[in-house]
Amino acid sequence: MTKDETDYLWYIVSYEYRPSDDGQLVLLNAESRAHVLHAFVNTEYVGCVHGSHDGPGNIILNTNISLKEGQNTISLLSVMVGSPDSGAHMERRSFGIRKVSIQQGQQPLHLLNNELWGYQVGLYGEGKRIYTQEESSSVEWTEINSLTYHPLTWYKTTFAAPVGNDAVALNLTSMGKGEVWVNGESIGRYWVSFKAPSGQPSQSLYHIPQHFLKPTDNLLVLVEEIGGNPLEITVNTVSITTVCGSVNELSSPALHTQGKDPEVRLRCQRGKHISAIEFASYGNPAGDCTTFSTGSCHAALSESVVKQACIGKRGCSIPVSPARFGGDPCPGIQKSLLVVANCR
Repeated sequence: MTKDETDYLWYIVSYEYRPSDDGQLVLLNAESRAHVLHAFVNTEYVGCVHGSHDGPGNIILNTNISLKEGQNTISLLSVMVGSPDSGAHMERRSFGIRKVSIQQGQQPLHLLNNELWGYQVGLYGEGKRIYTQEESSSVEWTEINSLTYHPLTWYKTTFAAPVGNDAVALNLTSMGKGEVWVNGESIGRYWVSFKAPSGQPSQSLYHIPQHFLKPTDNLLVLVEEIGGNPLEITVNTVSITTVCGSVNELSSPALHTQGKDPEVRLRCQRGKHISAIEFASYGNPAGDCTTFSTGSCHAALSESVVKQACIGKRGCSIPVSPARFGGDPCPGIQKSLLVVANCR
């Protein structure tokens, strides 16, 4: 139905309600094979349910609803983000609503599967492209005075680009789940409410490519699915002060190089250059880019060779070969080159 153009698909059905004399509760039950399911009754939001990576294939929404006498519109929004998009026999997998029913008190279950359903692909804001400068003015926006955590809400603001050449990122820690655009360009979906085993968001900083930005009046638009606080979003700069490379002599050379030897390649972000070599060892260095030390095999020329190749440059490459380091420091031992450099 969606043809991979959107993560959202609406299912809409009418239900005629005849209230009973005993005023019993009305229960909406919806079963879906999707990752998130939102439900509305007569445009009023009544709830949502999320699946999980380890949970069952189907998710079930059970919620009490209020209906008016006569015709009522029930709208279900199926969201596919988080569902598998690869693996064996994908052509046999089906997603979307499986079963929807209404129950009034102790009366028999009323199954809505065979009613006349309507469908709408995508969100209204997606279709209208309200995340672009041209179309954002075609809809009415309400200023945030007192914040309430509304699900399925569009937010917009403008911001000035930070001065300098450091990488720019949005800090979305205060948000939940959705998608974000800058000057009409999507910088991706975010899912800050999904926590890693450490209890922290799996990702909270979202990179904005420099060429998306203007000096001032950058348009930021988000669609938030489950509720968040947009007033706490910040525009951060990220400065990379350390670069590192570790390559074994048995590694294959990079495809874009003409040499026969593998290389350690270092590169600082734009506007910075390699100012110091914190560590360099050709031999069998121990550790990694955060903790490192020389091993039992170490070429004495390691640091001087790397400094000559890299200091003062934005980027450099050092072949991993004995000839580059004055000969084989320890024949018969498999060697690698580990370099940690500072950018300024």
